[in-house]
Amino acid sequence: MRNCLTSAHAFSGGGGDTEGAIAAGYCPIWAIESDSHACAVYRKRFPHVRLIESDITDLSDEFIAGLPVPDAYIFGSPCPDFSLAGKRAGLAGDRGQLFFEGLRQIRLLKPRVCVWENVRGILSADKATAFPQVIEAFTSLGYRCTWQLRNGSRHVPQNRERVFIVGYHCPGESDTTETREEIFS
Repeated sequence: MRNCLTSAHAFSGGGGDTEGAIAAGYCPIWAIESDSHACAVYRKRFPHVRLIESDITDLSDEFIAGLPVPDAYIFGSPCPDFSLAGKRAGLAGDRGQLFFEGLRQIRLLKPRVCVWENVRGILSADKATAFPQVIEAFTSLGYRCTWQLRNGSRHVPQNRERVFIVGYHCPGESDTTETREEIFS
């Protein structure tokens, strides 16, 4: 593997976010996906990446903590509970709660950067309270967040508006990190 920033991917599907990370210059080191068909596609596209074929909720804290820590942790938890076309169960829904599984991994791994992608409906889910809760969840782990609504419709005959949150780890007062060099070493 070449010397570059590393990435890890959860809810990786067939590897769209992995492909994007590679295009941005990252070297993916591992991914998690539960769907066997998506895993078959992922393995074919990225044979050099360790693929963990498992339900994310079945992975223990000890297992996660034993994985190599990536520079960037990228995930897009399942969207049906946030989708405008779905039941709108929000963060309390069975799939909506999977956001917190990604957050659990971030808490255990403490990557420098985390990226979360989801549908536009997250902005209005739970009577517009879900999105502020998502931002607060990242912030509570020491991440300074920025977000954008982007339309991924290029080369696709449909509108695909997605919310992207990028969080940068910013050590709090309780951390002993003193300098910029220590933060980014």
